[in-house]
Amino acid sequence: MGRLRGRELHGQTEPWWREEAPPDDVLPSLEATVDADVAIVGGGYTGLWTALDVRRRKPSARVVLVEAKRCGDGASGRNAGFLHGFWAGLPRLAELIGTTDAAAVAAEAMGVVDAVRALGDDVWLTEGGMLTVATAPAHEALLQRAFEAAARAGAPEEARLVGRDELSVHSPVFRSAVFYRDGATVQPARLVRALRRAALAAGVEVYERTAVQAIDGSIVRCERGEVRAQEIVLATNAAAALWPASRSVAVFRSAIVLTEPVPDLHERVGWEHGEAISDARTYLNYFRATRDNRVLMGSASGEWSRAEAALRRIFPQLSDISIAARWDGAIDVSGDRFPVFATVPGTRIHFGLGYTGNGVGPSWLGGRILASLALGEQASSPLVARHPPALPPQPIRSLGASVVRRALLRIDDAEEAGAPPPRIAAFIARAPELLGMRIASR
Repeated sequence: MGRLRGRELHGQTEPWWREEAPPDDVLPSLEATVDADVAIVGGGYTGLWTALDVRRRKPSARVVLVEAKRCGDGASGRNAGFLHGFWAGLPRLAELIGTTDAAAVAAEAMGVVDAVRALGDDVWLTEGGMLTVATAPAHEALLQRAFEAAARAGAPEEARLVGRDELSVHSPVFRSAVFYRDGATVQPARLVRALRRAALAAGVEVYERTAVQAIDGSIVRCERGEVRAQEIVLATNAAAALWPASRSVAVFRSAIVLTEPVPDLHERVGWEHGEAISDARTYLNYFRATRDNRVLMGSASGEWSRAEAALRRIFPQLSDISIAARWDGAIDVSGDRFPVFATVPGTRIHFGLGYTGNGVGPSWLGGRILASLALGEQASSPLVARHPPALPPQPIRSLGASVVRRALLRIDDAEEAGAPPPRIAAFIARAPELLGMRIASR
């Protein structure tokens, strides 16, 4: 494939998670030439799960992982900590790969909870399930669609309709919900730390503060060293969009605000089971409680102001609670909103990307898929065989994404206000689908 060059992805802010759980001591940088059976670029969830699975399947394999900063400094250390798989996306996934395969993928992805538990560290694992709530009349048809998709797949227990009076989390804007039992939450920085420890204990060689400058055939060239490897795995998430050869993903941003602790949270809001929750907007709001009773509110719009406005609107009971932290960062959005796992034709370079904001859970499955590819095994997952649409080249990709984003936000806001969507916004929002792309979440 010739010579790949990367650039650094700027703009993220420091998440509160790392304040609560500081990382272990930094590991040395790579300053020599080393040989490896498998070289992994990227020390987030996907890279670490891949490294662990390669060593599990082939204990004799020499696995070298290089990370530009510190493990988890990207999306893996700053997400909301929603640990779930594909049941919530089953209607769209079934359209892409068929109901039977979609249900099989969703069922397999549920194994991440056992895998996280097996790490042994306290990562704040809370198995409270996940809710998608309707906050506007237009959302309720989407919830019905999710319920029907699970029923068609022969798994009605995976998507259960819940009426407003049955909800254990109380908000004046909630109308109804779908409950997914596969949902859980974690403390993201604690999970990264546990995975890093497990990888080191398994014999993976990890080099931090080792930025990759180019990949020449089977050589990963870094600032002061290089890795010569039979197999190479690129696990850099949104940063992969900056490799010139990538047409698989567009980069969006997601923003999070976190409150001060709320000692009487359960009296004010309920939430005794610790469910992960998102609404049914296209640019959704997602929210959860932490173990010390803070409330996290994220906005896929990428705007802190929208995240805080959503917090105040959804939970007016918390109007007196101040915001303790804010952070944001890039997410990689694929053309059909599902992750892509593949091998670059004519090479032994494998990659996984395009989690579209839902990578904490699926990265475990991604690691298993990438480990299979790196070990020359047949990867049977339907996520490997599919071919998502290529996105337009830059700068058209970014300009188009910006225009569509503004249109979708206008539609979201109109729906929640009980008004019809603006005609021009509706027209613009449909444009990507005419090109075979699924930028919207629904």
